[in-house]
Amino acid sequence: MRERCHSRLKLSAAMAGLLSTAFFASGARSEEPKLSISGYDPVAYFTDGKPVQGKAEIEYLWHKLAWRFASAAHREMFTKDPDHYAPQYDGYCAIGVSVDGDAHKDTVDPEAWAIVDGKLYLVHNQHWLGVWREHSEEYIKRANKDWAAVKDLAAPEIIGSPCAASPVTTKVALRDGGHIVAVGGQLARDASGSIVGKGDLGAQIEQVGKNVDACLKAGGATVKDIVFTVSYVREPAELDKYADLRQRYLGAPTPDSTVVPMPQSADPDLMVQVEAFAKTP
Repeated sequence: MRERCHSRLKLSAAMAGLLSTAFFASGARSEEPKLSISGYDPVAYFTDGKPVQGKAEIEYLWHKLAWRFASAAHREMFTKDPDHYAPQYDGYCAIGVSVDGDAHKDTVDPEAWAIVDGKLYLVHNQHWLGVWREHSEEYIKRANKDWAAVKDLAAPEIIGSPCAASPVTTKVALRDGGHIVAVGGQLARDASGSIVGKGDLGAQIEQVGKNVDACLKAGGATVKDIVFTVSYVREPAELDKYADLRQRYLGAPTPDSTVVPMPQSADPDLMVQVEAFAKTP
């Protein structure tokens, strides 16, 4: 079954897994503690039942990470019992840690969260949260088993330009060797940010394909390395008309490639968005 926040390499066709906020915000100097869950308050998930941005002036260092809180009271609650409030797996994607043979650390969206049996779990984005919820018990069991072997892997490398800052594109180290380049959802926007091909799905697929290709190259991968894609489409039934164009830019579709409806909140002029996952040495 599909088991990657951003990617699952040994997935069954029965299961579907980048807007995402990075788990780490880069520090001004490499020796500075990294910012956990993009500065969101871990206690607020329990007390407020929702993600709440923490304040830079209310901070606490734990597990070599900087944790921020919305209030001094929340910081005090955390310092008394950090293991209770901190997200599982040091805040990395709860699916990524569980992938058979390819377990890894991956970024998360602080808005994609769940509390199960009193423990906080974060996932790469809302789509993957839905996948995780369907089989959370199984994912948790595997992740708990694999975390000991994953926790010392390098943190995800954020691929910058020409990729968009959000959703991020990452390069992650796999537990058993190799890497995944996880291309964050690419839209039909040119280098200036303008939408390309309004009302023309074919033109938008082409622009998205060019953006995916640029991100892959920045991460040391090519279209031939793609193992699966997740395509968000305004009109999913229309996508079949552009099979040749999709194959040109995204490679031949694999059994694990998934097509899902475009989020209702997306700009109505944007007709398609694609996440791509490529495996490299």
